[in-house]
Amino acid sequence: MLYDTGDKSKIGSILLQKDTGLTEKLQRIVGIIAELLNVKRCSIMIVNPDDLTIEVKAATNPEIIGFKRKLSDVSIATRTLIDEKPFYADTKRRTFFKPLESSRYYSEDSLSIPIKYFDKKLGVINLTDSEEGKPFTVEQEVIAADIAQHLAPYIYAEQMKDALEKKAKKLEEANKRLLELDELKTNLTSFIVHDLKGPITTVMANLDMLSYESLTPEQFEYVNLAMEDIHKMQNMVMNILDVLKIEEGKITIYREETDIYALAKREISSLKNVLSRRNIELTLKGDSHICYIDENLIGRVITNLLRNAIEYSPDGGKITLNIQYNENKKETLVSVVDQGKGVPDDIKLKIFDKFFQAKGETLQRKTSTGLGLTFCKLVIDAHGGRIWVEDVEGGGAKFIFTLPDIVIKEIG
Repeated sequence: MLYDTGDKSKIGSILLQKDTGLTEKLQRIVGIIAELLNVKRCSIMIVNPDDLTIEVKAATNPEIIGFKRKLSDVSIATRTLIDEKPFYADTKRRTFFKPLESSRYYSEDSLSIPIKYFDKKLGVINLTDSEEGKPFTVEQEVIAADIAQHLAPYIYAEQMKDALEKKAKKLEEANKRLLELDELKTNLTSFIVHDLKGPITTVMANLDMLSYESLTPEQFEYVNLAMEDIHKMQNMVMNILDVLKIEEGKITIYREETDIYALAKREISSLKNVLSRRNIELTLKGDSHICYIDENLIGRVITNLLRNAIEYSPDGGKITLNIQYNENKKETLVSVVDQGKGVPDDIKLKIFDKFFQAKGETLQRKTSTGLGLTFCKLVIDAHGGRIWVEDVEGGGAKFIFTLPDIVIKEIG
């Protein structure tokens, strides 16, 4: 019995064929093994990790292909896997094991060789009934073990490939479902928000008319509180609509020469009531500078950041809005500094994500859609700038965005 490099090369060339599946390769190999070792029957069983079985994948007697054993069964194959060493069974020893199917798989004696790759138990090579009717020899065992070692990395690679493909398919299905849910959420949000625009406009108009009536100081305070909340709701609605439009590419940047300092001053004046009620001091620092920007969108970015700072600032706190021009980088830098609890490091990047809501006391908000900062990032990105958040020494957060002189990106 001779097993030389030619036999190894023949088996290796079969395993390396790219257009042939593993089962077909193994079917060709069992014939080679049977002929090489001079046995009547040869089969290869492979472990299926998904259902914890071991299945006949290839056999010289094809009628047994597809038969399975549970790994918990008492069988020659499972015993071989457990022991991780060749298992010889003569007629006497075989009576302790349940045959695969007695009418089809009866044999006088057998030799089973484990197929393993490092600590991974992959399967078993079964040899039954030597052609010469003699017990299996050490030489046959050594050759079969060498072939099993040769097969192991290819079987392991195939199992890993199958596992990855299954995971990829599950991820693809999950991602498809998430996209469907996201689209459903977006459509539902859009419908609801569009329906809110009308009532909000009506309430704002009525509150504005009411403010001109003869009111007591207490009544006037209630009207102002209602106006603050309705303006906040209007801002939330506009953020939602514009985020959806930007993502769909349906919004255009209308650039014009704008004094960023004067723009910031106007946005601050729109917040004077809430600042007064919370006794928050807001300071504007910097100088006038002309930027080529969409005045409406950048104005809303400034308002969003200021409202965010007010939301997290303690009553009686201080907020600073600073505008600087960097001559070297040719960009305008706008920052909003508050005296709140700051932003934890683990959410500094996530905080700009769509619908992100921080958990815990640090960043809990009374009212938020989770889109205010998303809107800011999309608008600043569209202007070719950057936006980020930093810690402030002594406590608080500093939101910063840049507006470059050169146009980098347009929406729409």
